[in-house]
Amino acid sequence: MGKPETLASEKAEVWKNAEEYWRHCLNLVNKFENPPEVVLNLTSQSVIVPGLGSRDIAVSTAYQCYYNGKSAIKLRPEEEAQKLADSTLDAGHHTTRMHGNFLFQVKATRNAMHDFFHEFPFYNSDMQSQRYVEAREGNYLVFKELTPEQRRLFVESANFENEAYFELLNKLKPEISEMVHQMYPENGWKVEKTRIRLEEKIDKLAQEVARYVLPVDQFTMADYSINEIQLLRFLRASALPGVSDESRYVVAKMVSEVIKVDPDFIKELRLPVEAERDYRTDEKFVISQKNEFDEELQGKNSKLELLDPRAGEVLAKAVRNVLGKPKSELSDHDALVQLMDPESNPLLADVFETGINDHLTKCLRMVNMTFSTKMSHAGDEQRHRHRRTASATPPLEALYDGTADYVTPLAIRNNPELKKQYTEKMEVIFDNVRKMLEAGVPREAALSLLPNALSVRVVETGDLFDFLHRWKQRLCLTAQEEIFFLTVEQVEQAIEVIPEVEAMALAPCGVRMAAGIRPRCPEGSRWCGQQVYGWKIEDYKKGRII
Repeated sequence: MGKPETLASEKAEVWKNAEEYWRHCLNLVNKFENPPEVVLNLTSQSVIVPGLGSRDIAVSTAYQCYYNGKSAIKLRPEEEAQKLADSTLDAGHHTTRMHGNFLFQVKATRNAMHDFFHEFPFYNSDMQSQRYVEAREGNYLVFKELTPEQRRLFVESANFENEAYFELLNKLKPEISEMVHQMYPENGWKVEKTRIRLEEKIDKLAQEVARYVLPVDQFTMADYSINEIQLLRFLRASALPGVSDESRYVVAKMVSEVIKVDPDFIKELRLPVEAERDYRTDEKFVISQKNEFDEELQGKNSKLELLDPRAGEVLAKAVRNVLGKPKSELSDHDALVQLMDPESNPLLADVFETGINDHLTKCLRMVNMTFSTKMSHAGDEQRHRHRRTASATPPLEALYDGTADYVTPLAIRNNPELKKQYTEKMEVIFDNVRKMLEAGVPREAALSLLPNALSVRVVETGDLFDFLHRWKQRLCLTAQEEIFFLTVEQVEQAIEVIPEVEAMALAPCGVRMAAGIRPRCPEGSRWCGQQVYGWKIEDYKKGRII
């Protein structure tokens, strides 16, 4: 299995081999009364040789690199296969491990998904949404290694948040009903089918807001797919600081599920890497860092930190290079219009993002932007859906500073009575976390009951093409409200540097109208009820009702 490897500590020497470490992580199941669940639903299968395992696929594809002709995907002599498998894996030649894929059904906490499984770009996930699915009472992870008094504190705190959710859900519906009636034309409510759909929408929007009081410890279900190298990487990374025992167990269970159908996979495992990380948990220092971050936001939710003033010139040069036109024939402005105006470049409106394969449209990838952003834990989960924009986010253990640091949704901010009740709930929730820590509840367990509303501060970056994809989706009025408002701010700031961005940084309906595509809204019956396609970016904030 290879020698133990460590970056900055000697802890890895504890494990004799990768199999021992994997079994240790599997045994973490004993830390939970109701452990996470993992089932392997789908794995890559050879249509030529039934039963071909991941290692065999990796070995066969490795041969193709050196074979004069067509290398067959087949079983090979054991000693020969294992020698090539080991040499390519240990040398870092990992493209051969990207052919085998696994689809898992995972039941885990939302924080495990947020802090580990969605905190990197190479995965696909369809996760149960608290925006569209009503939460179930008691559906949270319970830690086993607690004294009777600690367990009482933990369960009472978790139940308080669950009860607060249902209480808030009922109180929100009249307020949200009024807002939805403002959004959708009066005539629509007279059509039974439309009325039923809009009444269901009221329920879903109430769920979207009420979820802010739920703990990040609440379970969710996800269909989650990765390739072989990502699973091996997960096991390697699981020993790093900031990775919860829950995440370590889920990774080990994923490996276990694969080994059930592919026993040779155990030979692919490698010892974890470890590194010293000083994630600040001293409240004084966390508060200081947060205050500094917030001051630098200058009152914004998202502040542009980095976009070269010459970005427009660089983009124009890339366009001329692709089109083979000199500056005397195509000015910077005209080049940017050809690239960024959907009327000139209708690929900007394509829901398949075909522009990534287009020589002209991918010129957008030549410019990068970096933003500092503040949002809730729930909002950051939505941001994770756009995994092409990378982020630097602290783990949960480094977010808590002893204060009630949280985000308040729009529907609650606009109603004084709801805001008062919400504030009271939040004060109790954060006070309960403090009481658990004082009672000696392990930090991982106590902090798992922080609410979805918890403020998260992120530094994020990506190229203009990646941000454009995200902006289009999140400027839609049906998008989660926090990411909608910070997206408007990001677009406004980008336009200040590159004015031509304004033509393409619109909701999908606005881009489609400019490109001459009908129907304008691609969402069908899920449309927002407003004629957003006629709006300019300055209209978006005031046009958002809920």
